[in-house]
Amino acid sequence: MARVLIINPPSPEQLGAPLLGLQYVASALLAHGCEVKIIDAAARYYEGDFDSIVAEAERFAPDVVGFSLFSRWVWHAYRLVERFSGRFPLLFAGGAHTTVLAEETLEHGFDVAIEGEAEDPFVRLIDSLGHPEDFGQIAGVVYRASDGTIRRGPPAKLVENLDDLPLPLESQSLFDPKWYHPSGNETIPGGILSSRGCPARCTFCANYVTGRSFRHRSSASVVEELNLYHERFGTTFFPFWDDALTTNKPRLFELCEAIERDIEFDLKWSAITRANMVSPELVQAMRRAGCVSLNFGVESGDNEILRAIKKGITIEFVVRALTMAKDEGMLTACNFMLGFPQETPESLGRTLAFMQRIEPMVDSFSTLGVLVPFPGTPLYDDYHVEHGFTDWWLREECSHYSKPPPIDDFDRFYRHYIDDTNLELDFFHYSNEMRAMIKECLRFKGEHNLAKMGLMRDPVFRPEPALAGVGAA
Repeated sequence: MARVLIINPPSPEQLGAPLLGLQYVASALLAHGCEVKIIDAAARYYEGDFDSIVAEAERFAPDVVGFSLFSRWVWHAYRLVERFSGRFPLLFAGGAHTTVLAEETLEHGFDVAIEGEAEDPFVRLIDSLGHPEDFGQIAGVVYRASDGTIRRGPPAKLVENLDDLPLPLESQSLFDPKWYHPSGNETIPGGILSSRGCPARCTFCANYVTGRSFRHRSSASVVEELNLYHERFGTTFFPFWDDALTTNKPRLFELCEAIERDIEFDLKWSAITRANMVSPELVQAMRRAGCVSLNFGVESGDNEILRAIKKGITIEFVVRALTMAKDEGMLTACNFMLGFPQETPESLGRTLAFMQRIEPMVDSFSTLGVLVPFPGTPLYDDYHVEHGFTDWWLREECSHYSKPPPIDDFDRFYRHYIDDTNLELDFFHYSNEMRAMIKECLRFKGEHNLAKMGLMRDPVFRPEPALAGVGAA
């Protein structure tokens, strides 16, 4: 059977756990009888440059090399693919960037692009390796034919029954623990995905891989996965990475009841949710089932901005949701995004005031958070011509990201923690006043988090004036 190499390309934003998407695809290929190897070059402790990645790939001698592409770091992936071209029989591209820009990936050296959820198309492509003329019959596949033309199969299909997918833990052994933890002695699960799809229509969100159709696994399947992880690896804490876990409340009540009834260990888990999709009864049920932390997507503290980005919430929803979570003793996190084109210094001032208002109920704010206009989003489509950031992901200067310095170098660590490299990309040509307010919001979030971590110095220690939003250029 086919030998398949899957690569997560290098990126400055280093990962502390395997990506669930890679695990699902690898598990599907293993279940189909393929021999699979993973190179997670974006992992925190993976040591390898382009030369060593190519050498490692050549030692494996794959029939197919598949790359997972993310827009923020696709420049690095395209440079790596240049080194792979001509050395291996077939190069596949998948992931979020490929889903929205499949033809671009073919123009940069790939032979086949997979749009949307990749498990089924990848397996079907493997079955058709000896007959590339059949690629055009596979849903979600875009490919370069033997005559050089780009051709498309039928539109991508979503997986209807998620229980049909092999569990991602079946590929856990392909991910070297040393890539994610310096000791190499810990098994790092990528988390749990109990559903796919998000019905929300936020203008900035790139949820086009799993689509807006909400689909969920059976409670029995989720419980089985949790118990198996614990049985094999001793894992007791799991992040749930569902985009819309609380969308279907009856289903989530059922899942919580199944966890309470059938989990065989002291489970603790975290979840992401919208502030308008929780109730006191639901939060209580989640807490009884072991949920210890809720992460809320807030984005702005100004209701007019929330309306403009089609978030579907108001700030009062956020206050109520945080109150529910804290009443149950949960940890809370809030994500804010800064720099929407509709924002003004005054609206950012309202966001800062709102962060200050809810601070007593928030354990951590999202670090960084300056807006990035991802391709395929309404935000990108509406503004890329006006603001001149068309195809920004192909520019080298947009592909870099400052890595955190050691904690013991506190001055540098502090400045890294409260700044955001994305602000320097200046996609929306912010005024001096806007930049100053964005930096003030970043400083507030960063100092709050550092204080919670016990890392803040004496209050007399302050950032440089520019970082505090005073006299910012």
